[in-house]
Amino acid sequence: AVETGAGGLVIRCAGEVALVTWDGVLGAHRGPMPLWGFLRRTPLTRPGRGVRALVSSLGRDFASDIERAHALSALILEKLPYRIGVTDAETTAETALSGEGGVCQDHTHIFISAMRQLGHPARYVSGYLMMNDRTHQDATHAWAEAHFDNIGWIGFDVSNGHSPDRRYIRVATGLDYRDAAPVRGMRYGAAQENLVVQLQVQQ
Repeated sequence: AVETGAGGLVIRCAGEVALVTWDGVLGAHRGPMPLWGFLRRTPLTRPGRGVRALVSSLGRDFASDIERAHALSALILEKLPYRIGVTDAETTAETALSGEGGVCQDHTHIFISAMRQLGHPARYVSGYLMMNDRTHQDATHAWAEAHFDNIGWIGFDVSNGHSPDRRYIRVATGLDYRDAAPVRGMRYGAAQENLVVQLQVQQ
């Protein structure tokens, strides 16, 4: 709760992360939510004509479901180049796919929507990515995880075209961005709202 008359709210977060080598494979499912729960559609990931056409265009000529998932990831980035300022936090997978570009959140929502369409549980991951060329960043990063029989959860960073490695820091998972948003809240009244983010990720 914020006291009456307050002019702003500052949230500071800092921490140390112990890194492990996992090369995108998290393995067996854990946690209270059953696997079938990650097949559930949400307003941000509900497939429409565009997502269904994307899945159909993949075809069936793949050695494995994992190979198909990597092909899907590459196809999404081909159809929707990385472009800042075209979409926002409320853009759905279907709307983003019909646009001229998007960011990691859009790529992740489209991938999740398509993987669920293919029958694979999929979830949204929000976190951080340590970049080699910069410390200061504009926003958190997002990627997807999909579940495969006999292997478990595997991560896919559609925007960067590879699976997460030691540079990735998982913070939260959920059905979509709203489930795994780094900051959530609610306000009452007619006050103006503006969010400014300063982010540093360094070794």
